[in-house]
Amino acid sequence: MNTLVPLPEPLPPGRVPEVCLVVGEQSAAVKLAPLATAMRRRGRVRPVLLACGDHATAVTETLSAFGLAADMLVELARDGQDTTRAAAQLLAGLDHAYTDRPPDAVVVQGDTATAFAGAMAAFWRRVPVVHLDAGVRSFDLTAPFPQEGHRRLIAQVCSLHLAATPDATANLAGEAHAGPKVVTVGSTAVDAGFDALDRHRSHPDARVQAIEDTVVAGECRMALVVLDPTHWADDELTRVLHGIADLVLATPDLEVVLPAPRGSDLRHRAYDMLGRLVRVTITDPLLQPELVCLLSVAAAAVTDSDVLAEQAPSFGVPVLVLGGECGTWAEPAHPGHPWTAGADRAVIARIAEKLVLSHVERLAVAPAENPFGDGFAAVRCEQAVQWLLGLRKRPHEFAPGRP
Repeated sequence: MNTLVPLPEPLPPGRVPEVCLVVGEQSAAVKLAPLATAMRRRGRVRPVLLACGDHATAVTETLSAFGLAADMLVELARDGQDTTRAAAQLLAGLDHAYTDRPPDAVVVQGDTATAFAGAMAAFWRRVPVVHLDAGVRSFDLTAPFPQEGHRRLIAQVCSLHLAATPDATANLAGEAHAGPKVVTVGSTAVDAGFDALDRHRSHPDARVQAIEDTVVAGECRMALVVLDPTHWADDELTRVLHGIADLVLATPDLEVVLPAPRGSDLRHRAYDMLGRLVRVTITDPLLQPELVCLLSVAAAAVTDSDVLAEQAPSFGVPVLVLGGECGTWAEPAHPGHPWTAGADRAVIARIAEKLVLSHVERLAVAPAENPFGDGFAAVRCEQAVQWLLGLRKRPHEFAPGRP
């Protein structure tokens, strides 16, 4: 299929192409870190990590957990600006960055405003756009809003679509994005999870370390609850935390670990609603090594994070992903996929308890294959970028179940 942006000109002999990886959120940092590492290890492409947006400081902290540092910084001073003005400021900042250090290609991840701005700024500069996690669709432009619109618009200006799963690839084909420039690679979140686990040494919070030790000794079970406080309205967050309280009261041997940023509404409400429960530990946000280590020994996870949901099957941990309308819920469509539910107190407590109680049965068998990735997604992505730049053949694709 033809692209709207011309493919790069042949590189002069000896010049290593630079590829800009745009990182605006912590989840993007987790998913792009393995790709940057793979590029640096191989040495055929030079990654340039660009941290930008409101969360630039958090992004740099997340990257540092993977042994990486941002090469460029585009900060966004919101100062009460509305979304439109903030987006315009971000576009201008990214355009200046691409001008100061012209990339041979730009990689964006996901469906955020940062990904959209990074793609459009590159497109206007006639720089090829690579979209990591391409093909995710709800098929409803109003939900999630505006993310679904960002997904579709990025696809229109993309020179290389890196889809995590065959389902995402099929979604792209349904929109006439098909052919060799769509590559199924697996999720780099899985790679990040394995890398983070290798980097883990101990928990800085002694309470968390004590819980992990107790879980590993088989003396209790643990549920990991990870929520982004910016995703939730006050009444929704109240219902979610009530559901977690009900879960704790219904499961006598269960410990809950809930990371929450200091000063956030999530932390205040968690202390108000869960602070009196002795088996709930509210801690500061955890970096990937600490978070993945806890996930690997958890009986279940309750989260709104797609990163955690994609990492969990590697450790045989079932996940309840929260989002959508109150009262809605769905069982996994395929083995290894998460349960989903809206912000409904009774539903959250009931499904989370079901997942926790299945822990003993799961310990008796080896974890099933992770349908989201096999730990080699970053290598495939790096090879696909090389292919786009004319440096090698097109890589083999990820296919769950293939030996």
